[in-house]
Amino acid sequence: MSSLSPGGPGAGVPDDLAGAAWIARAAPRSQRTIRHLDAARVDYAAPGHTLAQAFHADGPVAAVGLTLAPPPEPAYPSPVDVKYRIRLETPAGDLIAETAREGSSAIIMWERLAHMIPVNPPAPPGDYVVVLRPERGRIGWATGDAPTAPADDAVPPRPVDDAGPPKPADDAVPPKPADDAVSPVALTGQAFFDFVPVPGVRVLAVDVLPAPNPVFRRRFQLDAAPAAATLAAAVLGAGAVRVNGARVGLEALGPALTDYDRRILYRTWDVAHLLRAGGNEIVIEAGRDRYAARGGDVWGWCFAPWHREPCAVARLRVGWADGSSTSLATDGRWECAPGPVQAERFLGGEDWVLRAREPDWEPVSVVAPPAGTLHLTTAPPVTARPAVAPHRVDRADPPRTAADRGADRAEATRTVFDFSEVMTGRVRCRVSGETGGLVRVKHGEWRDPSGDVVCDNPYIACQAQVDSLRLEARADGYVWEPQFGYRGFRWIEVETRGDVLVEDVRAVPLCADLERVGELRAAEPVLEWIDATAAKTFLNGFHGIPTGEPTYEKAGWTADGHGIVEAALHHFDLEASLTEWVESHMDAQSADGSVPWIVPTPGWGAATDPGWSISAVLIPWRLYLEYGDRDILKRAAPMARRFADGIVRSLGGGLWRAHTWGDWLSPGHAEGPEGMAPIGTIMAVAALRGAAAVLRGAGQAGAARFDAAAADAARAYHDAYFDPAAGVYAAPGVGYRQGMNILPLAFGAVPAEHVGSVRAGLVRDLEERTGGHLDCGFLGVRHLPRVLSEAGRDDLAIAALTIRTSPGWGAWYEAGETTLLESWDADARSRSHYSLGSVAAWIQQRIGALRLTEP
Repeated sequence: MSSLSPGGPGAGVPDDLAGAAWIARAAPRSQRTIRHLDAARVDYAAPGHTLAQAFHADGPVAAVGLTLAPPPEPAYPSPVDVKYRIRLETPAGDLIAETAREGSSAIIMWERLAHMIPVNPPAPPGDYVVVLRPERGRIGWATGDAPTAPADDAVPPRPVDDAGPPKPADDAVPPKPADDAVSPVALTGQAFFDFVPVPGVRVLAVDVLPAPNPVFRRRFQLDAAPAAATLAAAVLGAGAVRVNGARVGLEALGPALTDYDRRILYRTWDVAHLLRAGGNEIVIEAGRDRYAARGGDVWGWCFAPWHREPCAVARLRVGWADGSSTSLATDGRWECAPGPVQAERFLGGEDWVLRAREPDWEPVSVVAPPAGTLHLTTAPPVTARPAVAPHRVDRADPPRTAADRGADRAEATRTVFDFSEVMTGRVRCRVSGETGGLVRVKHGEWRDPSGDVVCDNPYIACQAQVDSLRLEARADGYVWEPQFGYRGFRWIEVETRGDVLVEDVRAVPLCADLERVGELRAAEPVLEWIDATAAKTFLNGFHGIPTGEPTYEKAGWTADGHGIVEAALHHFDLEASLTEWVESHMDAQSADGSVPWIVPTPGWGAATDPGWSISAVLIPWRLYLEYGDRDILKRAAPMARRFADGIVRSLGGGLWRAHTWGDWLSPGHAEGPEGMAPIGTIMAVAALRGAAAVLRGAGQAGAARFDAAAADAARAYHDAYFDPAAGVYAAPGVGYRQGMNILPLAFGAVPAEHVGSVRAGLVRDLEERTGGHLDCGFLGVRHLPRVLSEAGRDDLAIAALTIRTSPGWGAWYEAGETTLLESWDADARSRSHYSLGSVAAWIQQRIGALRLTEP
């Protein structure tokens, strides 16, 4: 067994991966992102002045991101009236790309790298200047000190002598090279004020066209078939492992997203049945996902602190009949090559090439490990379900046969396939054609009036949800299926150019392999539809972590998760998956106790929002109630304490004055007209009581202090918003809002003597003003039916849930929707968004009588 070394544990890593090194394929500077993310101050400019930053790009520029700051007065998050332009220019002042903003929104304009300039088509390599031109209001640009330039002002893509890493002595892991060869390139250009050079470097990140996704391999000999064999591996950001050509495990995607600077998930598999006496081969196909994301987006995934080129770590342990074992691990003896994916873009797609010959293999780069520690995941994997044939072909150009393909070589043909329901997955098809042919597949939840599939995503720089296959060799029945991401769609539009024939188009659904634990049947069809469709939509958005939707963001929005979790727990066993998400909350928490709006986060949306960040206490509490394991509360208690301390500091004994998304997407609104303070304050009450419950359940001190702080916040809310004459809560200058009355009732924040009038006001508003329709968003809708039940009005709760006109679930049912929509409005962006399915918990408990009696 000369190819393997004696097995044994190592220090600092799990035994499963002891002795294994992280490997990557070196990428030149021209294919690595450019960035400066450290900020020490904010430089401001007023109208008539400019702030600028120069940079040099060795590769084509696809997107630029920068971090701006609002005027210093009024203090954030008060609305500010601003107008400004951000231009990408040549040093001579020629315009390359521009974005303009104006308005008073204080929610996302000032977030980390939230200002993104798409560059379509990408600008050629060269020198550029990003210029901020305020037109109304003082605007700031985060600025830091000049970074230390690396040796020779470069991170070489290969060792200097280009001979590859040194061959290890015996079976030792080779030393890590001095230069990583996969990290982003430091931004070292000049900063300017009114085009006069100034010290420092502005916070700026530049995405260039990416390197191909890498493939790693190791060939080795076995003297005999093993008695046992286990393979452990992590591939970042996503990937597949093959042993002797067979894919290992059931995973179609993985590992689940984490903060890779804190935790990295890996899996193990039994692979003895795949090994044989004689020659063997392990192949690792690596994708980007959010570890090595590219494509440009307003959240800054491709500029995350952990960002590097894709990498992998693996160890094969082989057991023999005599009880001994040997192992093979990733090290400098592995080889790498560019894979068939020439470019992968997060939220965009995969560009594949069918090559005429196998690429050249070269030694891997052994790289420094990611900062996070390795953890064995126990959560169910994301798996591929049986392929689905289209329900019908809704629109097609004239059909083409093998006989007439060559006649219209230069023309594009398009065919639209309807799969009858919104799903999450990818395409699989059979391609035949000649060299030079091209296949493009667009996925979408919408179609325009002409029948074309639409997937417009203004938050990214690349084209959304488009995969492509380019033929550099003749194809004869080549089965093509993208491998490293997923798309949200009902319709697929297949476009071909050249001498190409695409057949057997199928959708391959991808979802977590969750165990089903419950279902509901009801005589009222809308109630049954809400419950079943909430579960179906949840699956569409659950890929290792709960994400609100599968198409436009794929982010772990915390309000979406905590809203749906109670209902989802009655459909699926989520203990392992959500426990890992709680761990991600702990990883994401800032030193001041803040929990971000999305978890995990690349740094965007880091400040606490009580209505969103409350997931930090609600998720562990729901897990405890569902599974009865206090350990989750004990693990979450330190996070809950810091989180609640931060909320107490923000309240300062009064109302919530910081950011909140509020009762998001109530009918006809994005941000609620009542403003931030009312919903932020009442959700702070719930968050403080949730933290107290976690601490009390964990047997730890501090619960009474947070209960008292919650009572203080409830009094501040009542004093600020209660209308004694009407007996209800209302926003000054706005009037009655359902969410402002539902939430204090739900959280026990209404003084006992006013509970009756607040309930009566809600009933009156539903019956008289809205004609039985709800008028609340993500947060209020979750509690509406329960509050009505507590008022003795089950009939009104059922009526609001089942009314067949908009806004409401009954209107979606009547329209034949197969998944829940993101908002109540007819132009709701996402057609697969589970947040408004949170009422399924009430349906299960009040209609289905599934009631919790104890944890």
